[in-house]
Amino acid sequence: MTGPRFTPHTLRPTPEQLAIQSATDKYIVVEANAGAAKTTTLALRMAESAAWGVPPEKIIALTYTEPACDALRAALKKLGVPYDTTRRFRIGTFEQFASAVLRRVEGDTPEHLLTPQGLRPHVLAALQLVEDNANERHPDRLMFPAAGDALVEEFLREAHHLKGTMQLDTDLEERPLTPDTADDLGRNYALLKAFRVYENQRRRGSVDHPLFRGPGDATYDLAQLIWSDNLERGAPGWPVGIRTLVLDEMHDLNQSMFVILDRILTSNREAFFCGAGDRDQVIHKVAGADARFMGDALEDQGRRKVRRCPLTASYRFGSRLAQGASRLAGKPYASHADGDTRVTVTPYDGPGQCEAHVVSAAQAWRSGKAHRLSQFAVLLRHPHQSVAIENALLRAGLPYVTAGFDSYLMRPEVLLVRGLLAVATRDFSSIDDPDTRRRIVEAFVFFGDITITTRESDRDEPAALLAHAVRAVTDDPTILPVFFDNQVLRNAVPAVRQRLEAAVAVARDHQGDGLLAALLAALQPRELASRVLVGAGPLRAIEANLAGLQRSAEGHPSAAAFFQSLNTFERQQRERRAADCLVLAQVEAAKGLEYEQVMIPFLRQDTFPDRDTPDDEERNLFYVAITRARSQLSLLAHARAPSRFIADAGWKVPTVTTAAAPSA
Repeated sequence: MTGPRFTPHTLRPTPEQLAIQSATDKYIVVEANAGAAKTTTLALRMAESAAWGVPPEKIIALTYTEPACDALRAALKKLGVPYDTTRRFRIGTFEQFASAVLRRVEGDTPEHLLTPQGLRPHVLAALQLVEDNANERHPDRLMFPAAGDALVEEFLREAHHLKGTMQLDTDLEERPLTPDTADDLGRNYALLKAFRVYENQRRRGSVDHPLFRGPGDATYDLAQLIWSDNLERGAPGWPVGIRTLVLDEMHDLNQSMFVILDRILTSNREAFFCGAGDRDQVIHKVAGADARFMGDALEDQGRRKVRRCPLTASYRFGSRLAQGASRLAGKPYASHADGDTRVTVTPYDGPGQCEAHVVSAAQAWRSGKAHRLSQFAVLLRHPHQSVAIENALLRAGLPYVTAGFDSYLMRPEVLLVRGLLAVATRDFSSIDDPDTRRRIVEAFVFFGDITITTRESDRDEPAALLAHAVRAVTDDPTILPVFFDNQVLRNAVPAVRQRLEAAVAVARDHQGDGLLAALLAALQPRELASRVLVGAGPLRAIEANLAGLQRSAEGHPSAAAFFQSLNTFERQQRERRAADCLVLAQVEAAKGLEYEQVMIPFLRQDTFPDRDTPDDEERNLFYVAITRARSQLSLLAHARAPSRFIADAGWKVPTVTTAAAPSA
């Protein structure tokens, strides 16, 4: 490639971008700052390849997350790349790429278990086998770091990291697994033994055709096939004749992904490679993400000569935000944006104030003639923080969409309560949407921890029986009480059945105020959820969601009126989905995206940064969050215990006697 052939329709590439777009070097790694248009630059590289006559099918783009794929497609569209060309580019995540290859290699698709609760029985079985092994040579070292569901949570976290790093493959190699080798790896011996048993059961003792796959398992399984030399050259589904490979979010590469990347490059020696990342955006360390793969790994692994190109200046945001990002990340940061980015820090010190600020700011934004509501984003550290904000937005008539989590109206614990109230009162007007009824049936089955049975159940799989029940209730809501009595109560264990029956009795007989509180007291949702959820985090989230639900119910004449209002809100949301909507997102889901105005509420110490997450990951998350903004960044900080990241960025929280909320 010499000299740019592609000319974008909507922007003028910078000298740094032009150098990357038209470079003739075989291997390029782009060291980018946030907001320096790395995704746009990768899109330029792809468009340039197509302009030189490379068939779009021979151009691959890989990312860590699906939102990054969406951002890349949006960048191609913005550059003026024809839709048909973009459609033919092979854009996907590593997990999607690995799944597609394995599907061709294995000839079928194993069951996918994508939640901790789905994996829980297999984890418990592996742990039990390790504990019961009479031939264990080091029984005195079989000390698990936790018990019960806390152990399951710890195991899954450890397994996720082991698979991402491939540590047992790369560091242990042919050495036996002993307490000493576990110590050398910095791991718990008992957990490593359980991991090996779990993987042997999952794979059924084979390198392919596993019993099931969990999150990230396709990437790991393909990497293991490659690492162990069990993936044939020219295997079905493996890409050949690739001319251009671009990689976004390179900072989030782990060892499994790098093994796949290296094989693609080795088997496609004519391919030009361009990877881009920002070392300060590593937020997936639990999956083994390591910025070292942006270092010398490509040179060391394949003796490749790599050119390193900078993308230094931000074109997304102005100097004030650039200065804050620079202080936070500890690296130089320039801005070449057309205008400055306004940064405001507003204190709050009481319930309802964050929500009121969000509504007030969104209304002011929408009143601007040139402003689209979809360019206003509220970024949250935790999904449960959305409950009060969603209700405030709904009451104000502000349409919104969620990213990274379901609307609280559709969270299983809320649907469980809505379903119990409908069963008790035989009033189905508050669940008039078929999709809502489908989810309520699934919530009943999930929290009831039941397997649906029929007289002919021997001939049907549980999944098929559940699908049949879902269809029946979806078509006719009056069947819901029958399903609840004949399936949920009949098949639940006594402790669960007692809680469900008590909650329905309260909903049926309670008089006066306090119905929702009384129903939740009878239901004991934490105890109910602890049977089926894994880890303290999800249990805390359920408690927070239901506490938010109770606060939202205040001011309604009755629980029935409140749930009817939820149904009205839900219907309004469905009707507004095609409208211009505010974005309510978890920070991770906004990575790679940008908005004109970004608001980050609930900036309180121990909330953001979260006290249970390593500080460097929390700092990177905050860096990601603030660098999504273009023209306005609004931080809502607790008046007495603000997030320390605000001061680290060089910004101050105003001192006030009372942090008053604006009128919503």
